[in-house]
Amino acid sequence: MTSLGRSLFIAAAAICSASCFAVAQAQTSVSTGDGLLKVSSEMPEEVRMGESFQYTVTVSNLSDNVTLHRVKLAQKKSEGLTIESVSQSGQDEQKNKEEQSGKANKQRKKQGEEGKKQASKNQMMVSMLKPGESKSFDVKAVADQEGEIRSCLEVVDYKPAICLTSEAVKPQLELTKTAPKKANRCNVIEMEYTLKNGGSGDVGPITITDSLGDAFATIEGNNKLNFNVDGLKAGDTRKFVARVYVNKTGEFGSRAEAKADNSDLSSRSKETKTKVISADLAAEVSGPQRLYGDEMARFTAKISNRGNALAEDVRVVLMWPEQANLADVSEPQIKGSSSEKQANSNDQSGEPTPADNSKQSGQNEKSSSQDESTKMAERTMTIEALKPGETATIEYAIRTGEMDEIPTKVKATSVCTVETVKDAENAVTRATATAMTRAKIVRLPALQLTVVDDEDPVTNGSEVVYTIRVWNEGDAVDQNVRLTAELPEGLKFVSADGPTDVKEEGQEVTFAPIKKMQPGDEVTYTVKAESEGEGAVSLKTQLASKSLQSEITAEEPTRIFKR
Repeated sequence: MTSLGRSLFIAAAAICSASCFAVAQAQTSVSTGDGLLKVSSEMPEEVRMGESFQYTVTVSNLSDNVTLHRVKLAQKKSEGLTIESVSQSGQDEQKNKEEQSGKANKQRKKQGEEGKKQASKNQMMVSMLKPGESKSFDVKAVADQEGEIRSCLEVVDYKPAICLTSEAVKPQLELTKTAPKKANRCNVIEMEYTLKNGGSGDVGPITITDSLGDAFATIEGNNKLNFNVDGLKAGDTRKFVARVYVNKTGEFGSRAEAKADNSDLSSRSKETKTKVISADLAAEVSGPQRLYGDEMARFTAKISNRGNALAEDVRVVLMWPEQANLADVSEPQIKGSSSEKQANSNDQSGEPTPADNSKQSGQNEKSSSQDESTKMAERTMTIEALKPGETATIEYAIRTGEMDEIPTKVKATSVCTVETVKDAENAVTRATATAMTRAKIVRLPALQLTVVDDEDPVTNGSEVVYTIRVWNEGDAVDQNVRLTAELPEGLKFVSADGPTDVKEEGQEVTFAPIKKMQPGDEVTYTVKAESEGEGAVSLKTQLASKSLQSEITAEEPTRIFKR
């Protein structure tokens, strides 16, 4: 307070209460000049001389926003009246309550001592009076003489203090992020963000961010999400939904963060985890590793879904050499593993099992360069759906023609497109598997030899002609085919003919070799001889070639008789 205000407060202001027989109660009050403090008193209308009586003094703070400290009233010396005691109203009652409840402690003792200091026979003290608050004192006195008695009080001092009030608020951000626990690689995933101001104060502009990592991306192809909030009042909530997709399989997650633009308020969500599932195809093709001659080459192709999601529109391409012919092909026959086994397989891993095409039966890495140069024919078929754990089996047969080896290949592809994604390359998901095998065609030449005489029996001195046939009834070329004929005693060489030059040395006739005999080729030789003597004789022939491990022999007996 200023010195002027203080002087006003401590100026003497007397409150006198007179005892008059005409009324039952004597009341009086006075306010200080600044209008902050009011002191009022009530005294009985009459009292008995020599007997104690009691009256009340009340101090009130009349202001709305000023607190008064150390309000001090002084009891002036009065004629015909003795003040026995002064106590603040309610202290004795409070003391009794504390004693009854067992709470008499140091605080009560301290308050009692303070009350003694604040109220004595000559003064009344209030340490603090809040705006609108009142305190009362009970004064116990005795009349010393007959007639009018008077009790006077003066306001000695008080210190006003203006109290400024402001409500303390505490804004609080709470960010929650939800995402599906499992999602298909081929589908759009929705993530929901909820921001709440759970405090008692408003928050200005807020930015929500979520770094999705390299697995997730928005429809526009961004790996980071941003939401701008213009402000959030106390208790308000905002929700946002983001549509994203994933470009690979596995388990992925992230945390979102909300941060106020104009303060250090922030909140992070819990990390969400999403298991991304996808179809994963495995291919296998099996068949004979070796065929003989013109046998039909029969193969079995198997397409399995080893992933943990449905494979739709599986495109299967069968390939074989253009020089061969596809003789037969079956429709895909689908069989699945038990649902229990499939469920266990899916629960054990968040990622599909990759196809291992390196172990496909019949695969020959050494001939890969040959496969690239071989022109292949194709047959395409479509499997509408292949569930996880299911396998489609296709059987087909190939006529080998004149080829020495039949490579065959199977390729399976399942394609799905994430709708509305702007990045066309990442929007398409392909599950692809390939496998191949080959069958080696074993072709062998098979030479046959026969010899027949044109007449049997024959007379002594006549001629006999032997016809010798050689043909290749196998399925491969034979080379260096050589024929010899040996005349027995009783036959004399006359002449010989054949596809190659002939040489005669005594009783042995040798024909020059035939360089190549294709499958189905046939040649004829003739040997003419003159019979001598009588009895049974035989022409012996021998055939040799590159493919024959030992010579083939054939004999033709002839009987000779005399006339």
